[in-house]
Amino acid sequence: MNIQEKLDEENETTFPDGKIVTLDGKMLECYPVANRNVNVVDDEMKLDTTGRYFAIGRRLSPMPTPPKEEEEQKALFIDNAFYLLMHKERIMSDSRMFLCPIAVQSGLAYTGTSGFTRPTLGIYLEWWSIAPQAMQVDEEGHKLLVYLISGSPLSGCNNCAAIRDDGKHKTVTLLPFSSHWGPFTKINSRYTKSKYMYQAYNLKEVLDILHTEDDGNLDYAHQLELEYMRHEIELANRLLAKEQARCRDWQQKYAETIIKYHEKRMCDYYAEYERVKANAEMEMTGLRQQKSELKAELKSGRMDNIAYQKNVCPMNKRIKELKNEVSSFKYGKLREAFPDEEGITFQLIEHTALNKRNLN
Repeated sequence: MNIQEKLDEENETTFPDGKIVTLDGKMLECYPVANRNVNVVDDEMKLDTTGRYFAIGRRLSPMPTPPKEEEEQKALFIDNAFYLLMHKERIMSDSRMFLCPIAVQSGLAYTGTSGFTRPTLGIYLEWWSIAPQAMQVDEEGHKLLVYLISGSPLSGCNNCAAIRDDGKHKTVTLLPFSSHWGPFTKINSRYTKSKYMYQAYNLKEVLDILHTEDDGNLDYAHQLELEYMRHEIELANRLLAKEQARCRDWQQKYAETIIKYHEKRMCDYYAEYERVKANAEMEMTGLRQQKSELKAELKSGRMDNIAYQKNVCPMNKRIKELKNEVSSFKYGKLREAFPDEEGITFQLIEHTALNKRNLN
């Protein structure tokens, strides 16, 4: 099952006890929290009733001022977004890093924050990898990472926030919007239970561990370039798969249309092919029997090799001619029978004739 199929699953994702399974199929060992009887708060998409994200005929309710600690945690994530991306492999190998909470709250008109609550570091890393424009390069050649989603799921209008590799903040528009907020909410809700059940580092602890393991090495420009290349390759592969599926669909429709207008002629052609082939095989069977008898004569000494070759060579020549006749009818005569339909192949003719025969 590929990533898109996993995201399209409607049923709640369940993991083996004590583990989580990432989108790429990696199974991570988890560490239960002390209190296993936690109250898991559902994070499925639902209508927003607070009036903070969408309202008709009245002013939007003011957003409460976030606590100072929450703002500091949000800034810590944004300031280190590229550094964290460059350590993706390490983070994605440790459930405590994967489940590290991120203090960024996205929201949509109509649905509010549902689907976006309690995002984690691993969720951002997975979303950055698969969302078309979550990782992008701007007109000045700077790399960007989108960290906040905001807009309307109906109209598609959006103003999302991104951080640039030089530290500047930018407002970006993600198109199509559903291809960005949809995957984020699906990935986020995939791990809802795990966020409550298992231990997680805070962001400072994650950064401290990574800095210690870096041992002073801060040059990750090459690795960052590779991450962006992998992202583009993934997008290109998905587009290719989509176009290949579309191509197969049109090929099927084309074949069905050809069959609709040429079914009788195709069946008649295949019947004639079977007659030619049957006659050729009957004659070749007789010739092979004669060759077998001559071989026995040669082995017994009743016929010398010169006489054997004199009799066998014409038979071999005739067998070859018969094979060529069948092949010529199978492919060469086909173009004569259907000069204006290049889409008609012998395989299509055979499939059509045998299918009709089975139905009858």
